[in-house]
Amino acid sequence: MLQPRKPLHSGLPPGPKGTLIGGAAHKFGDGLLDFFLETARTFGPLASARIGPKRFFLASDPALIEQVLVRDAKHYKKHFGLRAFIPALGNGLVSSEGAYWRSQRKLIQPTFIPARVRSYAPVMTAITEDALKKWSDGDGLNINNEFSRLTSQIALKTLFDLVDDGDRQHFTDTLKLAFDIMTERLRRVLKAPLWLPTPENIRLKRAIADLDRTMLGFIAAGRARKEPGDDLLSRLLAAKREDGSHMSDRELRDETMTLYLAGHETTALALTWTWVLLSRHPEVEDKLVAEWARVLRGRTPELEDMPNLPYTHAVLSESMRLYPPVYVIGREATADLELGGYRVKRGYTILMSQWVNHRDPTYFPDPERFHPERWEDNLAKRIPKFAYYPFGGGPRICVGNAFALMEAAIILAAVGQRFRFRIDDNAELGFKPQITLMPVAPIPVTLKAR
Repeated sequence: MLQPRKPLHSGLPPGPKGTLIGGAAHKFGDGLLDFFLETARTFGPLASARIGPKRFFLASDPALIEQVLVRDAKHYKKHFGLRAFIPALGNGLVSSEGAYWRSQRKLIQPTFIPARVRSYAPVMTAITEDALKKWSDGDGLNINNEFSRLTSQIALKTLFDLVDDGDRQHFTDTLKLAFDIMTERLRRVLKAPLWLPTPENIRLKRAIADLDRTMLGFIAAGRARKEPGDDLLSRLLAAKREDGSHMSDRELRDETMTLYLAGHETTALALTWTWVLLSRHPEVEDKLVAEWARVLRGRTPELEDMPNLPYTHAVLSESMRLYPPVYVIGREATADLELGGYRVKRGYTILMSQWVNHRDPTYFPDPERFHPERWEDNLAKRIPKFAYYPFGGGPRICVGNAFALMEAAIILAAVGQRFRFRIDDNAELGFKPQITLMPVAPIPVTLKAR
């Protein structure tokens, strides 16, 4: 067993008092984001609390986060919250561990080298242009649903070389149902085991079986092709381990499910929250439109335009600072460790919240202000690495982060040159924290042509 460094403090870090049985479990609902922020600001860079019998530390100092995600990474595994979603996610890159994770990462990493990521720009551009042809001045729509549909179409094409055949909405609805059920299970201190045939468990198992059928159908279609395509599935089918073996259908199912979810849901959320912020800050939108007029002159952006759109990238960075699609990550200690002068016992969980760190006034003065200009003069290089980490960090940093950033910039500029969004007065703009930062309800808007 790894010998812990000598603790500087006895006992646990300070933290909020919870209930006798549930601890802070009652906070892990709609008020979760406020709970994280208040805990960090009240109790400091390392706070302690319970969720039922599970002890967790909330780390909010960038140096502590770097210790967990980088220096001590090999002594941590994914936490109980993420593991609760494994029934749907499977054992893909997000959830797998140890030697198996390292083997899979080595197989998948080459599919995301910069040249291959850039090769998908024309696909993103073409699908975005087709989607915009269906929008008209005065139309009413729900922007989170529309951006989810658009990024899903891009994911289907780039992942599987498939077009949206009409079943996409059913697949998305089934995925949402599974995640809603698993989120509710996670929030309970006492929960029925999955093998027990409760009505909830039966619905979850049916949803997962439906997802499996769809994803395995995509894989079977990929295997049946006479010629491999340029999609990610073709590259994963061709990928070989050092012993010459290929991924099984189950391994491919788990990896493509993970890539599909990460490849469209997080980008859709980033775009949704960006437009919510722009609707409240017309001066930022006007500056964006001016950049697009100067650089693009009405055309849909292409790969070559990306370096010439610095304010577009600054807006996306600022949006993901305030409303990070992934708002918390966690690691569970596999040995007794030290963190911030306290003993981290084997089995303790360290939570690290982007929602908290991205609002630290030490690095982001006036942190609640939407101010893209703060990213000028290379702010990202002047602050600690883990003051801003929308894609995680360390060995397990999101493999598709460059893909997501390019996709978001292309869609934002293409849509924004043609339309602005007027959010309906009765729109509910709250958050529903699940595995990602979901809106509490669809966000209705009216399209206004430029």
